[in-house]
Amino acid sequence: MFDPVTINLISAAPPLSSLNLEELPRRFTNAFAEIVAARVRLRGAADTEERSEILVELLDQMRRLAATQELLVATAPERADRAAAAFVAGTAHQLCLMAEISEGDERRTPFIDAIRAAPEICSTLLFLIADSQSDAAEMAKRLVPEEEDRSTEAQLIKAIGDLAAGRLGAITDKEGDQDYDRPADRSGPNRAVDALLRRLHAGVIQLARELLTRPKDDPEAVDTSWAHEIFTEVIDLCIAPIEGVFDADGPSAVSVFPGPLHVAKLLLAISGDLAAASLCRVPAPSGVDEKQWWNVVRRAASKRPYLWRNHRAALDEGYLTKGVSAAVSFPTGGGKSTLAELKIAAALLSGGKAVVLAPTLALVDQTTFTLQNAFRDFSVFGDLDEEITFSDVVELPEIIVTTPERCLMLQSLQPEAFKDVGLVMFDECHLLHPREADRSRRSIDSMLCILNLTHSAPDADLLLISAMMQNAEEIAGWIAELTGRPCLALDLAWKPTRQARGCVAYSADRIAELENLIRTEQAVASTKGVPTKLKSKLDAQPLAFFCLRQTWATRKRSDYALMALLDEPVAFATGANKRTKDWYLTPNGNKVAGAIAAAAAEDGLKTLTFVQSTVAAESTVRHFRELLPTRRVPLTDEERMWRKLVEEELGGPQHCYLKLDAKGRVEGSAASHHARLIKHERLLHESLFKRRDGINALFATSTLAQGMNLPSDIVLIAGDSRWDVEGDKMKQLDAHELLNAAGRAGRAGEGGQGFVLVIPSKIINIDDEKNDITSHWMTLQGIFSQSDQCLKIDDPLTALLDRIHSGLYEGNEEYLLARLPVGDGEAPDEPAKLMIRRSFAAYRKRRVDKVAWIESRITSALARRAELAPKQELTWLERVAASSGLPYKIVASLTSLVETGAFAGNSSDCMQTLFGWIETRPEWLLQLIRPNDIEGLFGTDYRAVEGDRKKAKKALPVIKALLEVWMAGKPLCDLERAIETAEKDIKTCETARHFAVRLAADLAFVAGLPARILAAKALAASEEPIISITLRTLSGVVRKGCASAELLANAVHLKDRSRPAARAAFAKIQPYIQPGSEYESFDDVLARVRQAHTLALFDER
Repeated sequence: MFDPVTINLISAAPPLSSLNLEELPRRFTNAFAEIVAARVRLRGAADTEERSEILVELLDQMRRLAATQELLVATAPERADRAAAAFVAGTAHQLCLMAEISEGDERRTPFIDAIRAAPEICSTLLFLIADSQSDAAEMAKRLVPEEEDRSTEAQLIKAIGDLAAGRLGAITDKEGDQDYDRPADRSGPNRAVDALLRRLHAGVIQLARELLTRPKDDPEAVDTSWAHEIFTEVIDLCIAPIEGVFDADGPSAVSVFPGPLHVAKLLLAISGDLAAASLCRVPAPSGVDEKQWWNVVRRAASKRPYLWRNHRAALDEGYLTKGVSAAVSFPTGGGKSTLAELKIAAALLSGGKAVVLAPTLALVDQTTFTLQNAFRDFSVFGDLDEEITFSDVVELPEIIVTTPERCLMLQSLQPEAFKDVGLVMFDECHLLHPREADRSRRSIDSMLCILNLTHSAPDADLLLISAMMQNAEEIAGWIAELTGRPCLALDLAWKPTRQARGCVAYSADRIAELENLIRTEQAVASTKGVPTKLKSKLDAQPLAFFCLRQTWATRKRSDYALMALLDEPVAFATGANKRTKDWYLTPNGNKVAGAIAAAAAEDGLKTLTFVQSTVAAESTVRHFRELLPTRRVPLTDEERMWRKLVEEELGGPQHCYLKLDAKGRVEGSAASHHARLIKHERLLHESLFKRRDGINALFATSTLAQGMNLPSDIVLIAGDSRWDVEGDKMKQLDAHELLNAAGRAGRAGEGGQGFVLVIPSKIINIDDEKNDITSHWMTLQGIFSQSDQCLKIDDPLTALLDRIHSGLYEGNEEYLLARLPVGDGEAPDEPAKLMIRRSFAAYRKRRVDKVAWIESRITSALARRAELAPKQELTWLERVAASSGLPYKIVASLTSLVETGAFAGNSSDCMQTLFGWIETRPEWLLQLIRPNDIEGLFGTDYRAVEGDRKKAKKALPVIKALLEVWMAGKPLCDLERAIETAEKDIKTCETARHFAVRLAADLAFVAGLPARILAAKALAASEEPIISITLRTLSGVVRKGCASAELLANAVHLKDRSRPAARAAFAKIQPYIQPGSEYESFDDVLARVRQAHTLALFDER
């Protein structure tokens, strides 16, 4: 559960005679796992009599441990091991509070009286002393006095909570405007306590001011902390001698206020260390204007004023210096976002732009939203879906967030648009690593994107981020060679979140009993499958088998804990062996996950469950609703707006995944998250789960594991295998896929401890008396014995170049060859040679003195490319083919068609012309559009069709029908009708959703080819491109589901409307649109449409 750095911190705590420090991390983990398992099992019941004896004993130990270690910190706030003692005490307090307080219980009111302070206050302060700000922020959520309470005690407690949560502005805003209620008890001692607490409050206010102060110009100047002086003063005032009680040579008597004294000592310890963690103390990087830097830092500090220890370590290494790149491999939850924002700020203030790459559209949206809030004075666009891509000349905003595939597309359109880029950031950069049978080409596109960007923007720094990256040092070496400048390898193992990781297991005796029952029943059965009557008997009580270490590195039974998870049994599913016809049990993982998530929901815990498919996600949501049928969650105003947009886009609420009742509330407190969600639907589901008062369960596919930050107390992984389409069988998930999913449990500042349970794809039974466990557990152990940084990133080009060299040419090999750049004049092959030599693959070979490998692969690749694209005078055409990733013969054929003037009609005519051209060589369709995306429109029957030509002939009529209705602005349910989906089968519009999410962008790429060819031809002749507005906007028209440049401009103008609603609005303003010219710019079209909206609005009035 604890990372190596934190384990070292715990082991440095003050030793006690009865305390085994080496054993302590395991005791903490066991206590946490027992607490969460008990909360799930008891479904929020607060009856302490139901707790296990183990848990009762553990909590008793935790209380004693918290008291002793806290006392050691308070009695000597300056002691060298105070951080270690404070962390141990804070963690012990935290565990006790987790066990005592659950959702639904009456909220505890924190207090500081003359005698003592509440444990949640002490724990909060102890975590700040321990340099564990995220844990302090989590504990601060408990420091909420009564709303109307204006007493000194309440205001001090609130200020401590604000200090821990980083709300320093909320503290300093109160300065000079203090209005305290008079204490109800006006006795002398109580008035004295009130005065001491006021002084402590003044000290907290002063400390907040100091933390928000910019660094002194003179680095040698001594920083005087007035807060430190105030806390010292209060300590002195809390203790006073009492004269005349004992003789002069006898013991001395003192009057003490232990409560204020204890808090003052803890605050004194904080005041000495917290300034070092202040973001405001970070000086401006070299070359950055100090005033501008201070403005950025001050704004950032209003939300996140503290730097964690790994942030400070990175800054000390020169991370912010211009010209320094970094490969960051902090574990999941390690605060990579804060570092990224600082690097982006440094790049922007140095006069550069930032390109941020993210692997999924969901992460693009999340990152864009975060950066828009962080950099409000700068232009931040996401997903390349803004007006920038419809303009004649592409001009990047100051920050653009996009996927590598879409960035590669923009590079091919206008590489010079990237010349001013000062930073390229690639989040979740393990996407570079090739996956087996990766038909989506994502890793290839990602690598080509990086190579192209560093060529187009040679002065840009690179920031590659991934929690999975094992070889950060090697990646940093490659980046340093690629840029010719230093690159840091930042791979500190510390992280502020912790996960207890385990798997679901069952009693070996019960499994043996069920297997005997199955064999007995099958011997006399007349059915092929297991009869329903028998199925109802096949159940068992699930157990949780947890490792007490961070990784499952050992097989010692003492390093693991077995505990009850649910009191009720869960049902197994069954199967029959294809060869022997024998019946067998299967884990029924999705149903088990739903049952655990429902039990957790009854205690207010949020559960994120990873399932293996969209179908599984939706079916598990339905199962969850059946388990908690009375749960209802109202929507916020923003969520209602998103829901309206989704209903309009789909054609009605009956086509939405999320089911609402008659009052517009979510039924069942669960939602899904997968690749079939349209944009606003995804935002709605994420928002509902993020809200503390929102839904309790989210059932997601692996797309959500790619860096998304959603607060979850529990992560369930329903199955450790997935269906392998190529092999037609289940395949074990890779280690980094499982560990990436597990890393979503817990979130710094929200719930630092996460509870991870794998529900294995095979039943694991355990005999605890014999220390015997199913062999499949060993497979899981091999995965979870690794740290988060488990993936040694490889270059996808390595295997492709080897295959080309061996004469093996398939889709991905031909794609790479088509993507190799082409040069001018007498050196057409030089750019391709340079790209291969700059690759990570070539860097690795150079490091092991295999230069001959590089040269031989270059020779083979260029020879094969020459076969595919015979040399002609039109080298510009080769460059169009290379930049678009298409074979030369396809681009040459389309060029011939373009030169005949065939694309002279409106947008729909142009698309008909394109389809007519494709129909002459149908097999080209699978090179123009990703085969994987076409396949998604059909079922398994399509995969069985042999040959690209036959597959294309089957797909083309469907794609044409869908596109026609899409461009007509119809809702997705009408797209289903266009391909003759039966009304009873339309349901959630699965085919239309896939078209909208995947195929529309692919077709937009194809639609943009004629304009690209004309532009490249004019550029080669040193002429100004003369391209009709219809062709220039055809790509955007297709992508946005429009039918003309005016409709595209209308969609851009009404960007907050759904596609069908925007089309309906266009009908109202169409009479007011002034005529335009054939060769006008898109900006002119946009101006005409906006003017029409204004005129229509005046007429309505």
